[in-house]
Amino acid sequence: MYLKRTLLGGLVTLTLSTTAYGQETSDGTQVFEPAYFEQFVPRTAIDMVSRIPGFQIRSSGGRRGLGQGGANVLINGDRISGKTNAGDQLSRINAANVVRIEIVDGTSLDIPGLSGQVANVITKSTGVSGTWEWRPEWRNRLPANLYDLKATVSGESGDLAWSFTAQNNPFRNGNRGLETLTDANGVLFETRNEDAQFFRDNPGVAADLTWKPKQDHVGNLNLKYNQVNFNGREQSRSTAVTAAGTTGETLFSNAEDEWNASVDVDYEFPFLMSEKNGKLKLIGHYRFEHSPTISRFDVFDPVLGRTSGSRFSRAADEAEIIGRAEYSWKPNDKGDWQIGVEGVFNYLDIASSLVVLDNGVFVNVPLTGATSRVEEKRGEATLTHSRKLSSKWDVQASFGAEYSELSQDIGLTRNFFRPKGFISATYKLNDSTSIVTRIEREVGQLSFFDFISSVDVQDELDTLGNTSLVPQQDLFAGVTLNKDFGNGNTLKIRAFHTFISDRVERIPIGVDGDAVGNIDSANRYGITFNTTLKGDKWGFKGTQLDLSFLLRRSSIIDPIGGFNRRLNGDTKSNWSVEFRHDIPNTSWAWGFFADQNIRAPNFRLTTTEQFNLDRPWSSAYIEHKDVFGLKVRAQIGNLFDASGDFRREVFDNRRVNLLRIEDRSRSFDLIYNMRVSGTF
Repeated sequence: MYLKRTLLGGLVTLTLSTTAYGQETSDGTQVFEPAYFEQFVPRTAIDMVSRIPGFQIRSSGGRRGLGQGGANVLINGDRISGKTNAGDQLSRINAANVVRIEIVDGTSLDIPGLSGQVANVITKSTGVSGTWEWRPEWRNRLPANLYDLKATVSGESGDLAWSFTAQNNPFRNGNRGLETLTDANGVLFETRNEDAQFFRDNPGVAADLTWKPKQDHVGNLNLKYNQVNFNGREQSRSTAVTAAGTTGETLFSNAEDEWNASVDVDYEFPFLMSEKNGKLKLIGHYRFEHSPTISRFDVFDPVLGRTSGSRFSRAADEAEIIGRAEYSWKPNDKGDWQIGVEGVFNYLDIASSLVVLDNGVFVNVPLTGATSRVEEKRGEATLTHSRKLSSKWDVQASFGAEYSELSQDIGLTRNFFRPKGFISATYKLNDSTSIVTRIEREVGQLSFFDFISSVDVQDELDTLGNTSLVPQQDLFAGVTLNKDFGNGNTLKIRAFHTFISDRVERIPIGVDGDAVGNIDSANRYGITFNTTLKGDKWGFKGTQLDLSFLLRRSSIIDPIGGFNRRLNGDTKSNWSVEFRHDIPNTSWAWGFFADQNIRAPNFRLTTTEQFNLDRPWSSAYIEHKDVFGLKVRAQIGNLFDASGDFRREVFDNRRVNLLRIEDRSRSFDLIYNMRVSGTF
């Protein structure tokens, strides 16, 4: 009875408290000063934003064109330039240059497309300064990863603020374990001992420039260059259990030698209607990537040596060029308007080849549709209006359309006209509770790789290019409840439903073709739950617990079997828990993290596949914030010894008769890493 009264009293106290853990302004904006983050000893702005209770960064990467809104992070009240990743941008801002971070409601801003919580990072110049970080990692039976490094230097000179970053983001990954092959009756006929290793080096440099030549004029230039050098291999030693099995060895390896570069630029200045704060913003984005790849697969017999082999190689050049103009004005204090126009040119140019071993010599095999060029030209126009209806209601609506032309160098050109837009409303029940609703019609971005045929030499699966693909269209509806209980305790619950048209999934083509194509309709819906609990209220000073949970369902009619199933590879559920304890009056902190993601299977023409971890992924760390001026963290990953479990069912054509089942479980072992960071 005492325990029930204690819990009830704590819940009542929590619910009645409405003071934000940071400071809160009269309009409900939460303000976090640098003092709030002192216990974490942040090095960059990303270290600070990631510690704000209840806030999660939503990046703009992967969206169609530039569009509206973008990431839910602003720098000094402005959107991040072009398609620059929000996390990357924040990691290049020295924590010493952050004046404060404001958490505001996106619908109340005069930035079309933003809704929900938005972090506005206010910065200043403190002269030339820099940050650096070293993240070494050690894993069993793999070489040490010692060259994960990053350094940024920033400063200001007159009207120009600048930062330069150099980094290498490598990995040394791998797993190993046993695979079993059984026939349709469950009889084991072959076992395979497998070992996989994947190495990547990713050196790159970036430069960010902000120019403010005069009042209300601001320009941004972001430059980025990266190299990606990847090598992977999977070795499998098979042992026949029955006459249906084989004894021997296979070796699959693949490699990529990529470089990519991007330029993002924008300039905003007063233009016309000065009495209504008229502003014109011009935005440009350019990205180019050159990525030659090769895949090799060889089969070895204990007596005969190599009995078969194949090589699939291709060189892909892809680019995106975007120009956008936005004109905004504010006729009164209750509303603002914006007109946006955007033009886009995308292309993918691929040259592919396949050779197979024939009597000890590799010979060319003709490939249909594996060498081609795909282009897209697209234009869109939108009109957006934001209005404050009352002290409790903020509304933002946008209406527009896009026209696109898809063409391929086989003489095929197609045109599309798609309406698009959204309406978002925020209702503030009180200073600590808000409800955000959003209805949006979106047009998806196609992967041009799906237009061009490819070969999987490891599993002997061919994917035909589909020249008839059309962009997916989504009608999204969602409602989010945000509750701030005070003292850093927050709750966010979100329910959503997406009605999908022209869903991009795998479909059968022709007699025995397997390609990515369109299915008329599908649905996806679910609920997410996120909460942050600070232990200070209950006497556990310096502790923070973050919990999140996603439950999602989806439905689509399988194009082969005609039955209702989930979307290919769709997340069914996901949960995570993170705990951190900054021990009061010391420089020590410790914590742990765990999560698990459950996915739906993937359906192809002749296979069904499913991959999941058998146990939660987890890690624990201990951190000292002042080791001769450095912050040092030691961490152990995969505490629960999770393994990657993969199951493939192989059928004859169109999944009629089951031929065999492949089951494998690969262990990752423990992962040891450190994180050492400092400033200069």
